[in-house]
Amino acid sequence: MKEEPIGDIRVSDVIDRAVRTASPATVRADATLRKAVEAITMDNETRKVYVLDDEGKLAGTVTLEVLLRHAGYKFGVRSTGMTSFLRMLAEISDDLVSEVMAKPIKISSDELLVNATKLMIENHLNDLPVVDGENRLVGELNGLDILRLGIRTEK
Repeated sequence: MKEEPIGDIRVSDVIDRAVRTASPATVRADATLRKAVEAITMDNETRKVYVLDDEGKLAGTVTLEVLLRHAGYKFGVRSTGMTSFLRMLAEISDDLVSEVMAKPIKISSDELLVNATKLMIENHLNDLPVVDGENRLVGELNGLDILRLGIRTEK
């Protein structure tokens, strides 16, 4: 990796070098919340599911917090334990992702990393969906990737 001023680094430079074991978790807008839960639990590196429209473009996000909050609001307080959690998953299986997704805060792969970092800080985000010029999801910028880069450039 060539040394370049940190102010010149683009988002694409970081996501291209990031070590990932899986692609970002995704579901279609017409998927059930159960599918979103399945997608988020298959990827240990994210706490978010990206929602794609019929053309594969980024339409929204559903976070782990939203999934848990939705279940709590809809079904009331549950006793703790795995049985209650599994029962809750079965009960939300028919609700649609499009009913709870949020408009995504996203970044272009061509954007400067410093601008992405500012966006993450201002919006209290640990990660950002990265899109191309056609709003197609190309990856995820994780805050840990930024910290790793910062440590490498300090040496």
